[in-house]
Amino acid sequence: MTNRPITTKELNILFPIRNLTDEHKEYLQKSLSTEIVPKNTTIFSLGADDDKQLYLLEGKIKLTLGSNDERIIEGGGMEARFPLDNNSPHKATAVALTNSTVLYFKKTFLTKLSDTEPTSNPVSSVDVLEDNSESILYNQLYFEVSQEIQADRLEIPSIPETANKVRSVISNENITSDQIAKLAQTDPAISTQLIKVANSPLFRGREKIESLPNAITRLGLKAIGNLITSFTLRMVFKAKTKDIKQQISNLWLHSRSVASLCAVMSKKLKGFNTDKAMLVGLIHDIGAIPVLTHADKHPHLASEHTEVKQAVSRLTPIVGKMVMEKWNFTDDFISVAAEAKNWQRETQLPADFTDLVIVCQLMAFQNTPYKGEYPEPNSVPAYKRLVEALRDPSDSIDILENAKEELTEIQQLFN
Repeated sequence: MTNRPITTKELNILFPIRNLTDEHKEYLQKSLSTEIVPKNTTIFSLGADDDKQLYLLEGKIKLTLGSNDERIIEGGGMEARFPLDNNSPHKATAVALTNSTVLYFKKTFLTKLSDTEPTSNPVSSVDVLEDNSESILYNQLYFEVSQEIQADRLEIPSIPETANKVRSVISNENITSDQIAKLAQTDPAISTQLIKVANSPLFRGREKIESLPNAITRLGLKAIGNLITSFTLRMVFKAKTKDIKQQISNLWLHSRSVASLCAVMSKKLKGFNTDKAMLVGLIHDIGAIPVLTHADKHPHLASEHTEVKQAVSRLTPIVGKMVMEKWNFTDDFISVAAEAKNWQRETQLPADFTDLVIVCQLMAFQNTPYKGEYPEPNSVPAYKRLVEALRDPSDSIDILENAKEELTEIQQLFN
C-alpha cells in the first residue's frame, strides 16, 4: 500500500473543508496527500498536544475517551467526516484497528487558508450557516446537526398527543364546549390545569371556577388550544444524560419565565391575547430541543459544554422554524421561533408577538448572572414598538417589579 493524493470527492464530504471555495479545495488537493497508518499503530494519545487536524478516509480506528467509553470509527462513516478528537491536548487515544488511510495537516494551515481572499467566486454549497469563526469551526455537534438538517434526517419532536387532538378538534367550527371538555377530561392533569388558569390572574372573574365546562366557557374555545399546548409542552423538554438533562431543565425554566412575562405584559397591549402570548413565550427556544436531543445520544458531545452552548446558540433559530412548520403553526409562531434572538430586529409594522418575546427574554435575564451578556430591554427597537401598543399611553411595560406575585403565580401553573 502506498500513499496517494486526496480526491475531490473525499474533500467535499469533510467538515469544515467542504465549505471552502473551489479554488481553496483545489489548492488543498495539490498540496496534501494521504498517509497509510499500519494496523495497531497509535495515531495519537490522550494528553498529547499537537497542531494536527486529522481525518480518517479508509480503514477502522478505535477512539478511547475513558475507561468505559470507546468508539469505533470507520472510513466513509458519519463520524469520519469530522476531524478526529480535534482537541489540544487530545482527550482520547486513537489506535488503527486495520491498515488505515488518513489525511492530516496543521490546524493553522486551514485557518490561514480560510482567511485568504479567493481570486474566484466562492462555491455556493455552504452549510446551514456560513460561519468561519474559529469558535465554531471545529464544533462537531454543530456540523453533525447541520448535516442532519441538510439531509432532512434531523429528529424533530412531535407535538404532544393531547395538544394535537385538541387543536385539530377546535378547527371544527361546529365544536361545542361540552365536546372539548369531554376530550380534555381524558387527561386529568390537563383538566386541573385549565381550572387553575381560569382562576388565575390572567382570566380570573367574580366567581371561582370549580368545573371544567365552566372553565372552558370562561376561557373560550380559541384559548383552550393554546393553553393545552402550553401545559403539555413540558413533555418535549426531556433528556437521558446528566449533562443534557441539566441544560434541558434550565431551558424549560427560562421558557416558563418568558411565558409568564409575555402573558402579563400582553394584558397591557392592544392586539395581543394572553393565551397566545403565553404559548409563544414557551416555544421561542423550541429549536434548541432537537440540537440537545442529538447531543443526548452522543455522550462525548454532551460533555462538551462550551461546544453544546455554541451549537444551540447558532442552530436554535433554524431548527425552531422547522419545528413550528412541522407542527403546522401559523406564521407568527414561526417568526417567533426564527427571530426571537434577533435583538435589533427592525420592522415598519406595529408591535407583534416576536417583539413581545424579544423584550420578555431580555427582562427574564435581568435577575440572572447572564444579564451582562444581553442588551437592556429598553434599548432594543422592539421595546419602543411595544410602548406604542400600550392600551393606556401613561402605563408602562416594565412589569418586573410591580407584578412579582402575579408572575410567580403564573409560573406555578406549569409545575
